[in-house]
Amino acid sequence: MKSKRLLFYLLLNVLVSGLATAAVLWGWQRYVWPRRQLAVPRPASTLPPATVPPAGAMALRPYRVQPGDSLEGIARSFGVPVETLQAVNGLAADTPLAVGQVLLVPAPASPTPAPTALPQGDPQALHIAAVVGAGDAGSEYVQLEYTGEGEIPLQGWQVRAPDGRVYTFPALTLHSGGAVRLHTAAGADTVVDLYWGLDTPLWASGLDVSLLTPTGVPQETFRIP
Repeated sequence: MKSKRLLFYLLLNVLVSGLATAAVLWGWQRYVWPRRQLAVPRPASTLPPATVPPAGAMALRPYRVQPGDSLEGIARSFGVPVETLQAVNGLAADTPLAVGQVLLVPAPASPTPAPTALPQGDPQALHIAAVVGAGDAGSEYVQLEYTGEGEIPLQGWQVRAPDGRVYTFPALTLHSGGAVRLHTAAGADTVVDLYWGLDTPLWASGLDVSLLTPTGVPQETFRIP
């Protein structure tokens, strides 16, 4: 009888202990564990930090496009990626370069020797080279060429027609071997094409085209063949 009673109490003790352990585990999972999960620090982002170039690390210097230049060749000669040169100047891969066009080239901001300034040009080397398409307002133009050394500013120079009408050049610079076309018709000016904005022709065979300096002094007269 005693053995049965002892066995009963032993089993009862085991049952109570198991229930207590289960209650403790249930409370742990319900209240403590979720809070610990929330407190676990999240891993830092694996994305690389944004690369920001230090202020003043790069500078921009102007470069005037020469005959035969290409965007790739200019980038190679200055040691910069061609994509960077395109981005700085807002150019697409297929954008053509115009002789005399000024590009901005990235360069180290550390002191570098200043580029040698081009010598002032010779006004006597500015000529009327040809008159093309005479008699057709939509296609005729006068071509000016500069054959001297250095570069020459065209601002203020004038072309005068036989009827007295005068075209005055805007701010534009020609370097050695450079040329610009002055069209009779209307259009959007570029560094190589300028437009008078007329709807009737100015030129014909046997007429003279006069080139005047900014002070109004005749430089030369060209007889149209």
